[in-house]
Amino acid sequence: MIVLTASMPFETAWICSQLTHLRHIPLGKFTALQGCLQGVKVLVFHLGIGKTNAAHGTTLLLEKFYPSLLLLTGCGGAYRGSGLQPGDLAIANQEIFGEEGVITPQGWRSTHFLNLPLLRKGDRTYYNSFDIDQAVLNRGLTILQKFNPKVGPFITISEVSGTQQKAEEMEQRFHGICENMEGAAVAQLCTLYEVPFLEIRGISNLVKERNRKEWDLAAAAHISQQAALNLAVRWEETNA
Repeated sequence: MIVLTASMPFETAWICSQLTHLRHIPLGKFTALQGCLQGVKVLVFHLGIGKTNAAHGTTLLLEKFYPSLLLLTGCGGAYRGSGLQPGDLAIANQEIFGEEGVITPQGWRSTHFLNLPLLRKGDRTYYNSFDIDQAVLNRGLTILQKFNPKVGPFITISEVSGTQQKAEEMEQRFHGICENMEGAAVAQLCTLYEVPFLEIRGISNLVKERNRKEWDLAAAAHISQQAALNLAVRWEETNA
């Protein structure tokens, strides 16, 4: 089964309209929607905004299901150096906690500097970043070729960058292409539970001085859901 997650209902509204054989599945204090996309079993669940909601929702999902893919989709902001524009598609090859660490007189330092790992699993120690499994990423890219997605690090933050100065600081810190509020938390839980994970985002805006008039949430939600449908219906038929 494919598990498709997003923060907000508008980010899955179209794809939910394509589901058949619908069932509502209790999940903790919430409800997931199960159905079929062109014969493929899919579960859709809205995580909510931010890292806490994302981690909680992902834990609920992974305690109850072991999906062949957990896909996080939705809208995101692109850093200016990425070359992305509203309506484009981005896919993460690395998920980064952009703010966990410490501010020092010499500037920001990561959890590695503090020697405070976010996760230990086997012989691996994870600090701010979680790499997407290369075989999973390659499989996703094969399916999404026609969308011409931009691949790069996604930065997960709690405080959205709404000034040019902040945007440049975050972009330079990790050389990310896309900013979001959930991805690294979901990646951490999927790493812990050993579940294949991908994040794709439709770009709604450039990360700079905040101006909602320049945003295109509809275009971002459209391309991300089109891409999510393609991933869901072709995932099992595509060799890793």
